[in-house]
Amino acid sequence: MSIIEAVVGPKTRIRNKLVPGTIEHAHAIPYYRELWADRPQATAVSTVAELAALPVVGKYEPAGGMSVVGHPDRTPSVLMHSSGTTGHPFTRYRSAEEIQELAALLSDLNARARERTNEARPIVHLSTISKRHHGNSIGALAVERSVTLGLLSERDLVKALGLLRRPQLFPDLVDPLIQLSGTPDDLVVLAHAVQAAGLLERLRPRTVTALADYLTDGHRDFLAGCFPDARIVHRYSLSEVVGGATRCERCGLFHFDVHVVPQVVSLDGEQSLTSGVGRLVLTELFPFSQYQPFIRYDTGDLVEVFESPCEPGEVSVMLVGRRAHVPLVEHAGARLPAFRPIALRGALESLPELQRGPMHAAIAPYDVLPGSAPRARAEFHPATPEASARLELTAVTAFAPHLFPRQAEELRERVRGVVLQSSPELRELAEAGACELHVQLTADSRAADPFTVRGA
Repeated sequence: MSIIEAVVGPKTRIRNKLVPGTIEHAHAIPYYRELWADRPQATAVSTVAELAALPVVGKYEPAGGMSVVGHPDRTPSVLMHSSGTTGHPFTRYRSAEEIQELAALLSDLNARARERTNEARPIVHLSTISKRHHGNSIGALAVERSVTLGLLSERDLVKALGLLRRPQLFPDLVDPLIQLSGTPDDLVVLAHAVQAAGLLERLRPRTVTALADYLTDGHRDFLAGCFPDARIVHRYSLSEVVGGATRCERCGLFHFDVHVVPQVVSLDGEQSLTSGVGRLVLTELFPFSQYQPFIRYDTGDLVEVFESPCEPGEVSVMLVGRRAHVPLVEHAGARLPAFRPIALRGALESLPELQRGPMHAAIAPYDVLPGSAPRARAEFHPATPEASARLELTAVTAFAPHLFPRQAEELRERVRGVVLQSSPELRELAEAGACELHVQLTADSRAADPFTVRGA
């Protein structure tokens, strides 16, 4: 028996208290009543474990999915639009009641943190907005003041720097505690500009929170160097879901917020997993989601579930990649991810000989910065009666391979090594002769776009 099965953690004990009210509230919604009609046990679900009796749902399926969910006794007051970078765009609504409840929860957690740290200064939350807008910085609900910094263009960046040069962001705040959040690329672009403008000492954020994309080692190291006194926080979040997870600095796994229930199900069904790679399913708990509550929502993300010593009895995960970007293969009676995009991105980033793509094409001076994605393309070809499956990796180099054949061959072998090391499933397939890894090096930047893990 696993730790997750044997021990109920403190977060799960709190969630268990909220599950009955969540199910009762959801049952008043016609969509859920119809969806659960052939599952008489649905209304009796009263614990996190019993949620497994309910079907998994997506944005648009089954029967319209989350797009047709709406509580008859609630009125939508906020529209949140997901850009749909790995699928279809999605419109999410929230009611005033749930926003108030969530703000109260986050304010309470914030107040407790202040007590522990003996910090009384008012908080100003700086968040960035750019060409990408998935994930969320909903934690800003818990702070007194907030500022949005546009990073859509170089002109926006100049305006943001001008704002940060002001003696005071707010006329009544002399020395506030600064929080900063945004996508990893946004944060690096802003930090680089702040550093070049000589404003690092003025900004001095207490926390720097990356969300909406994967924070690589290159991102983290650069941000930590610019803001040595700040805690660098890596958040997993989606636009459409009220809760997410934070990567633990000790174990490296993601631990989930108490107001959302994480579950991991099999790649090809709804069987609950306590180990291995599966699909991440999230349930939003009442009262923090009321108009359009997500019950057993398939996030579209693949994760590996672990038992973390930091949070025994809870679900902790490592991110694998978006399902839309991960081909699945049959091997030894099981379905496996052919490779892990997030780990592959990190592996390629470790090779300085690979060419980087622009971090922000609309801000020309900052085309290449720490954390800029390597130019690479991974294409999986399933097995045929005539040939084994193969993964073709095209990587763009910062030198001309045909002019330096010996160095190119050495780099090709290093690429093979780090790619196989990044994905245990690919390594297993290769060792069994079930999948070949072909590495092509080229100096032509048109051969591959910057390698992304959550969409462009």
